[in-house]
Parts: sequence; C-alpha cells; structure tokens
Amino acid sequence: MEFNYGHLFEVGPAGQPSYFFQNFRIGDQINYDNKAYLYLPFAFGGAVASLKGDNLDATVQLANTEITRNWATQAIENLWVAKVTTVLWSEANIARALYSYWGVAATGNWDESNIQVTLNSVLDAVDANIPARKITRNSVGNIPFTSSVRV
Repeated sequence: MEFNYGHLFEVGPAGQPSYFFQNFRIGDQINYDNKAYLYLPFAFGGAVASLKGDNLDATVQLANTEITRNWATQAIENLWVAKVTTVLWSEANIARALYSYWGVAATGNWDESNIQVTLNSVLDAVDANIPARKITRNSVGNIPFTSSVRV
C-alpha cells in the first residue's frame, strides 16, 4: 500500500491569508476548500508536542532566492500567521486532511541554499491567549510602578 502526503501552506496577515501554496503537485494548481493552491517547493517539520504543554514550534524551509528572502522578511516583521495542513492525496485529488498547524512567523535564517522560517504556536499553553498577550495600559488599566501600594 502506498501513501502520498503533502502540505497545504496558507500565510498572510492575521485573518487574511494572502498566499496559498502546496508542495506535492509540481507545476499544478490544487483547489481545496474553495482556495487555489499554487505549487511551491517547501518543506515543513518540527511540530512536536512536549509533556510540559509549552508552545509548539515548527519550521517552513524554502529555496533561497531574492523573492523568498523578501517574502520571509515581510512575514517575520509583520508577524504573519501561517496554517500548514498535512494531507493525503492521490493523482486525482486530495483524499483527506490529516493535521493542521497554526503558527506565527517569528524568526528566520538563511544560508546560500535555503531559508528557514520558524513558526511559533499561536496558542500560549500557559495563558491560553491567541496569540500571547503583553500587559499594556489598554488591556489592564493603570499599572503601579511602586511596591508600596495601599488599598
């Protein structure tokens, strides 16, 4: 028995994915869930759960070209959200989705041949905020800056 699996990759500003790619039908477009995914050679990996319940990091690896460097820089600087779905497929179509991973483009690096973008989990396992929140005056009100606060 032979299994074919691949990945669907959506990325863009939060709530507005701008780019849709797949890595298993070379030179072809895949229509799935009312979206058109173009072919882009990329690798996805590293989404591993731990027993501590901390955040899951994953990576997307692409060929190093001027276009992908500019795209990766924009994704990291603007904290774009990505969704990667692992699917089983046949020559005709996608049989079913196996797993989906959501992540925020957090860091990246490159060498002469490839670019690697690290996706941090959008779920904070400790606080259950999506994405993790910072304490600001708008979210919690005035913050005391002294230890001698009387109620």
